[in-house]
Amino acid sequence: MFKVLFTVAMVYGVWFVFKHWNRITAAHKVVMDEKRREAADQAARAPRTPVAQDLVPCPKCGSYIAAGSPCSCEKA
Repeated sequence: MFKVLFTVAMVYGVWFVFKHWNRITAAHKVVMDEKRREAADQAARAPRTPVAQDLVPCPKCGSYIAAGSPCSCEKA
């Protein structure tokens, strides 16, 4: 008798876990889709503009680097 009750309890437990796992997965998918949609809407509303940086020649090697950053020749 114990084996039958144990088997029924295990089947119910597995069914219960899968039922709630599917609910959690579906809710997570809805939230992620909404976040993706919001990000796409935000990207469409405000297109990114590239940021320009002034380049200056390195006094030692002459290669152009961003103003205010060290040259790779100084690192060596």
